[in-house]
Amino acid sequence: MLEMKQNHYDKILSTALTVFHERGFHNTGTQEIVTLAGVSKGSFYNHFKSKDALGLAALEHYWEAHQTSLKLLRASNQTPLERIEAYFKSVAYDDKGCLIGNFSTALSGSDEFRGRLTKLFDTWVSEFAACIQDGQKDGSIRDNEDATTLAEFVTSSFEGAILKAKVDRDPAVLERFRRSILSFLRSS
Repeated sequence: MLEMKQNHYDKILSTALTVFHERGFHNTGTQEIVTLAGVSKGSFYNHFKSKDALGLAALEHYWEAHQTSLKLLRASNQTPLERIEAYFKSVAYDDKGCLIGNFSTALSGSDEFRGRLTKLFDTWVSEFAACIQDGQKDGSIRDNEDATTLAEFVTSSFEGAILKAKVDRDPAVLERFRRSILSFLRSS
């Protein structure tokens, strides 16, 4: 019985992640999710107390999948700029954008979502800041701003580039961003 419940949990979560990413949180109903997942509404409520709870679980699942890319910022066998470049190369173009960015614009009015998104952004910024700080120490990355300020600029700019690539449906936007941000960070 537990396997079946876990299977339903996975089906619901996987379906929700796809549909939230494609159509947005507010444009997706729980009935649509359970229908697409092939489970009953009772099964949905057995695993999630609300659509918001499912949305938060989908966000966590998306964030966990992003950890592989974040680990590239800590790779000790590359220079800091090489690590940053590897990170941006690892994040594939997706014409649906970034679920974190999409949820940030759609759900910033919800204290629960805003709190979790703030923590995700803080973690993301700290990962970049640590890498940038390594580059500032070895002289490869500009040091006219502190590492956290530069990291906030990098992550905010990246989310903006993802949004522009989504609107334009053009992966070249992300390639131009990658080249520009590396040039911006490089010490002169």
